[in-house]
Amino acid sequence: MKRYISFIFKCFNSCIFTTLMVTSAFAVDVKTDHTWYLAGEAMKVKVTADDAAIAYAELCDTHGLAAGVVIRLQGNEGVGVLELPSNLHSGYYLLSAYTRNDVHHSHQLVAVVNPLRRSIDDDIEWKEANSPLDPQGRLPEQEFIINNPQLDELGEIYSPLALWRGVGDEAPELDSHLLFARVKNHHEGHTFKGSDICPSLSIVGKQIHYFEGEMVDDSTAVFRTFDVHGRQPLVLSATTSTGVSLPIELLSPFSIYRPKQLPHLVFRYNRSEVEARSLDMQRHQLMLNAEKQAETEPLPYDEKVIGTRPDLSYNLDEYRQFLTIREVLLEYVLCVKNTTVDGVPRLIVRKEQDVFNSSLPTLVLIDGMPVSDIEPLLNYDARRMHYINIYGGQFTFGKGVYNGILSFVTRSGRLTNYPTEPLMQYLLYDFPE
Repeated sequence: MKRYISFIFKCFNSCIFTTLMVTSAFAVDVKTDHTWYLAGEAMKVKVTADDAAIAYAELCDTHGLAAGVVIRLQGNEGVGVLELPSNLHSGYYLLSAYTRNDVHHSHQLVAVVNPLRRSIDDDIEWKEANSPLDPQGRLPEQEFIINNPQLDELGEIYSPLALWRGVGDEAPELDSHLLFARVKNHHEGHTFKGSDICPSLSIVGKQIHYFEGEMVDDSTAVFRTFDVHGRQPLVLSATTSTGVSLPIELLSPFSIYRPKQLPHLVFRYNRSEVEARSLDMQRHQLMLNAEKQAETEPLPYDEKVIGTRPDLSYNLDEYRQFLTIREVLLEYVLCVKNTTVDGVPRLIVRKEQDVFNSSLPTLVLIDGMPVSDIEPLLNYDARRMHYINIYGGQFTFGKGVYNGILSFVTRSGRLTNYPTEPLMQYLLYDFPE
């Protein structure tokens, strides 16, 4: 039997006083399903926007982003869910909504209450039912708003929107979802220019979804992804023209408005309402934790996902099992050569009727992830591998041109027990549905 925490409050009436701040009533509009929220609840957000396929909604305080969601729009409107972290402090937050193609934003103050956890950042005053009200049934203004910020006082802003308006505008937004990443372009005292850096993004799974990015400056990469939807595991990597791996991390798709200050929250609450919503919130958190622990199924295996069948395909169930991939390649895989290019061990492939050509690199993947150091791959447990696919000919991804693809697909499609490369970033990302 699960036990839930309940609250004892002295008051029985509730009212939340919020201030709305809207920059444009027509370009972008945002509405929420409640006037106030408990930390840990799901905030349902309805966004209306003109001439856009995707909208972005974010919740932040003076410290930065608390939660964000990408919302698909149909008929100029859509609904998304912001999962509020259970450790949020009590007080006002700023809810913003905007689109990629429009500089107009909508802003709204949202009250968040956390009765289960106190924080030094709490900015809330609990009011008894007998607090004096004005003739309209409201608290005096000076009691619940202090130094109310104006729109021109929002303060610190980081906005990828400026980059979004400069790239990818020729492609439909849903067909070409843009992601941005930051590359640390310093290595052993050397600073690399953007033209010397090759960033890549790949979806981890049993299919090939590999994208090479474009450096828009010396430290920012943009990726145009196609035909990827829903929550997917992805891996980011960045290498230089000399083969050096660089650290890379995904940038938030949200502009992160950070107000300099937020109004003081006065909360007059109803005991039964808060108790009921608290129980629902705790059940919701249990459900979220169960979903996080459950492993998502990878996309099903599809040898034609890049538009062509492999020239050679090996189902390792049909062969005698060896201990390592090195032995498998040596014993019965054709058209793959282990060689050295500029002093670096490489795997290269060819079509059956062709000779090996090392002037262009071969793209080597395991569960969709690019492999730069082939030694861990050669030493990987061959009993965990299901397919080895060889695609001959030339392939272009972004600005990268490859002489063939060598794709390894494990039985799990999740890089089981494969040693991760330290400078790559692995994460789950919610692509637009």
